[in-house]
Amino acid sequence: MSTPPVPPREIADQRPPRHCYKCGREIGPDESICEVCNRAGMATPSATQYHGTIVVAIVLGVALMAIGASLAMRGIGPYQSHVLAFHTAGQGQVAVSVALTNEGSRAGRASCKLTAQDDAGRPLAVTTAVSPQVESHASATFDAEILGVNGAPASVSVSCH
Repeated sequence: MSTPPVPPREIADQRPPRHCYKCGREIGPDESICEVCNRAGMATPSATQYHGTIVVAIVLGVALMAIGASLAMRGIGPYQSHVLAFHTAGQGQVAVSVALTNEGSRAGRASCKLTAQDDAGRPLAVTTAVSPQVESHASATFDAEILGVNGAPASVSVSCH
């Protein structure tokens, strides 16, 4: 005579219960909304779907901002620049006069990198400066200071973009 099969025991779910995100009622650990709030019995999105939607929204937002920034900057620059004159203005300071030409089709400001160099061409100090507004196909001059220069510079170079 054979023995009847032993039915498997029910194992209680050890996970803590959750709460309905709409009303706060206690629900099972695999549910996100209670039966009262989901009267139609619609399937609810999974956590992966929620997170995927957020990731897509962030990526699209960043892409739209990049496109907008690109369109806003179109036609500004390129810039041609050169140092008109420079002199030591005090301890560790060099005053520089810069000539700048906007070769673009729109007015804009340039970000310029000024480098004080010694006789061998090694940088003594570097600073950045923002030019005044320069109309399209126009030129302007502006003054800037390079701080923290150790020694007397033999030359100063400028690069604007």
